[in-house]
Amino acid sequence: MPLKQQKTFRHFQVFAIAITLFAAGGLTLLAMDSESKTSAKLLNEEATQATDEAGSAEEEFVPPTKAELRRKLNRIQYDVTQNAATEPAFRNAYWNNKKKGEYHCIVCDKPLFKSDTKFKSGTGWPSFFEPIEKDAVGYETDYKMFFPRTEVHCERCKAHLGHVFDDGPAPTGKRYCMNSASMKFIEANSREEK
Repeated sequence: MPLKQQKTFRHFQVFAIAITLFAAGGLTLLAMDSESKTSAKLLNEEATQATDEAGSAEEEFVPPTKAELRRKLNRIQYDVTQNAATEPAFRNAYWNNKKKGEYHCIVCDKPLFKSDTKFKSGTGWPSFFEPIEKDAVGYETDYKMFFPRTEVHCERCKAHLGHVFDDGPAPTGKRYCMNSASMKFIEANSREEK
């Protein structure tokens, strides 16, 4: 290859490398002194670690398939959470539960209610005056009866939980009338032991 072509080829290679480094942000690193490079590297590592920690704190929820739910849940749990059925009053697991702890979604394990917000409503279903967090549950208007009701579902997996009414105690005046079949109870001392 003639000398002129070799120089042109080298210029092209240098230009291509410079473009690649610029696109990757490497050109700015080349201009930094070694102390700045170390600082930039540490900042980048901290940002990566913070991103990794945030990602592991709340991993993206992947909804189970209907087949997986049929294997995981018993018949009443499936009917309540997936078909908005209602379990029998006074013949369910938590209507009279007085233990301290949390009630989690049976499908995705999201914390829904705390035992200190549970009250005796006389309805035969577990009742609460507020969810554990405002974004723990979602709402939808339900027209299955003669009058519209507000359906409550798990905000993460959309499992049907029950309904909310405006006849609850202070401080909220709400009665979250839930199905035991849509929840699992995590007793306070069993959670602390883990």
